[in-house]
Amino acid sequence: MSNIREIYTKAIVAKGKKLSKNTYSLTLCHIPNEILGCWITNHHYEATIKNRVPKVIGTFDVHIWYSYMDEMESMVEKHQVTYIDDMQVTKKEDREFEAADQVKARCLEKPKCLSASHNEKDVAIEIEKEMQIEISGETCIKVEVKTEEEVWDDLEDIQINPHFIK
Repeated sequence: MSNIREIYTKAIVAKGKKLSKNTYSLTLCHIPNEILGCWITNHHYEATIKNRVPKVIGTFDVHIWYSYMDEMESMVEKHQVTYIDDMQVTKKEDREFEAADQVKARCLEKPKCLSASHNEKDVAIEIEKEMQIEISGETCIKVEVKTEEEVWDDLEDIQINPHFIK
């Protein structure tokens, strides 16, 4: 005789990842002659679901090193950039996301500057990053329960030799 039982547990119900390339426009204090370097630090992010759409919301600092005044001076400026990425996910179950679902984000590829160009005081930087998102929620697992006896059910008759290990 067998029974089917339902066990409710938390499991990953959807996941996805996104490689994004975005161009951001920043305004510098001086008119640059040349962009000497660009790097990204302090990347922070969190995952959420808003209007039934999984999102990664984050910030990072962009450091731009440039020369100005006919290349007589140079300067590094820091600008904070905020982003919101809508994430496409593959669902393992056909259900809507719920408030009790847990959403986790992971950075697979840190933000990096691909290119930087300038026009007067404005600098256009192209940033690439890759993010992953996992959504865990309550789901149901169906298991078959068998009621037949197992071999270990007969372990009560075992004799133990106290002198076996000495």
